[in-house]
Amino acid sequence: MTEQQKNRSSKRIFRLILLMLILFLGLLILLLTLQLTESALNIWHLLDQLSPRLLIFYGVGLFLFSLGLFFLIWRLLKPGKSAKQQPPAQRQIPLPEDREAFESALAKADEKGVDVSQARQELDELDQRSKRAERYVAFFGPVSAGKSALIKAITGVEEIQTDPRAGTTKAVEHYRCEIQDQPLIFTDAPGILDSNEARVQIAREEARRAHLVVYVCDAELTRDQHREMQELQTFERPLIVALNKRDRYTDEDLTAIMQRLASQLPGIDKVVSVQAGGQEELIRIDAEGNEKRVLRERPPQVDSLLAEILNRIEQQTDTLEQQRDQSLLHLGAEKLHTATVVYRKQKGQKLVKEYTHKAMLGAMAAVSPGTDILIQGYLGIKMVGALCELYEIRVKDVDLEQLVEQAGQHVGKRMTLLLALAGNVLKAFPGLGTVTGGATHAVAYGLIFQSLGESVIETLEQGETLEKSLVLDKFEETMSGNLEARAKHFARLTLEQLIKKD
Repeated sequence: MTEQQKNRSSKRIFRLILLMLILFLGLLILLLTLQLTESALNIWHLLDQLSPRLLIFYGVGLFLFSLGLFFLIWRLLKPGKSAKQQPPAQRQIPLPEDREAFESALAKADEKGVDVSQARQELDELDQRSKRAERYVAFFGPVSAGKSALIKAITGVEEIQTDPRAGTTKAVEHYRCEIQDQPLIFTDAPGILDSNEARVQIAREEARRAHLVVYVCDAELTRDQHREMQELQTFERPLIVALNKRDRYTDEDLTAIMQRLASQLPGIDKVVSVQAGGQEELIRIDAEGNEKRVLRERPPQVDSLLAEILNRIEQQTDTLEQQRDQSLLHLGAEKLHTATVVYRKQKGQKLVKEYTHKAMLGAMAAVSPGTDILIQGYLGIKMVGALCELYEIRVKDVDLEQLVEQAGQHVGKRMTLLLALAGNVLKAFPGLGTVTGGATHAVAYGLIFQSLGESVIETLEQGETLEKSLVLDKFEETMSGNLEARAKHFARLTLEQLIKKD
């Protein structure tokens, strides 16, 4: 029998087997159909003999059973969603209860090496202001709302710079005066919509240092101004809204605007209308009928604002002092927190660099670097433990061994790629000669330890606990980022160490 005849015979047998299977399946389906039909007819006959009440009960039960079965199948077949990463508990700024607590926090931070100069300045500022019986009133508001002109109208100080263009005030200025035997210091701060963010921050801080705040506007609030007013209310200061340039409006419009301002911001102590002065244009007609445009000084109208300021100070002297003192302590605490964040970041990066260097040296010193240092865990655990101690997270609350082990599992999946990349990068350096296994492992360990350290730092900065899942996610992301450039950096370090060794 030829090969072609054998193929034809095999195909014929296959077709016969396939035909028999089709006939068998067809008969099986036919039998099942007949059986189901018979069962359905029997059920229908039985249902026809039931009372309407039992029929309804049966139908409801069948519907509920079908619904439950469908729900169970849906839950089983539904693709499992990966558990959402719960954001770590955000680090809260520790706010001191009193001066003693703040001084204690300053001393502890100073001992660690944190730059506490900015925070200590707030404490010194509190001492200086507490010694004087003066009351600070901060004028806040958008650019060119007339803050400087308003202070000039109240104090009579002539050297205050005023200009119709927006943003005349570029730094905080203080103006002393005494009104009705009450020593006052008016603070003229940069506009809150200033393009310079540093000046905006200065203005906000000055508002927190004051006894009360006057918010100056010349029209209804914009969205940004409304948001800024809400922020000012969080400082828990008496807040007076001064609607400047009242000459622009009729009495009816002025009343309507003031009512809307009061309704927009519940909790506002008072809304008053003022006129900071300025100049107005008049047309003068002489005896011959000739017209001439002239400018004359507009008389200021600030009595209502001044009366409200003095009234608040007189009624709430002790409360204003307590609120101002507490606010300065909190402002100092926030600056201490910022300085601590900077210190920890710098110190953490230094620790990561040190442990990365140790891992690279260990790889080059090993006779046979076949065992992964990270998986062994010693240096990895020590590094993560040191970072946790830096961020004041108790090591016993963190399963360091499990974290490093899981990180090692991530590394194991791509170790071959890392070693290949390290080898290629090292070959590009002239004078290195044959690339040794220790050198390639050193570059790979440099990438691994740097990525793990940065991931731990970033996680600790965001929350008050070391979330292992977040660390591993960030570790995976960092390991994949800018690999070639980072590998070249560690290759240079490896080359330098090899040269020193020789």
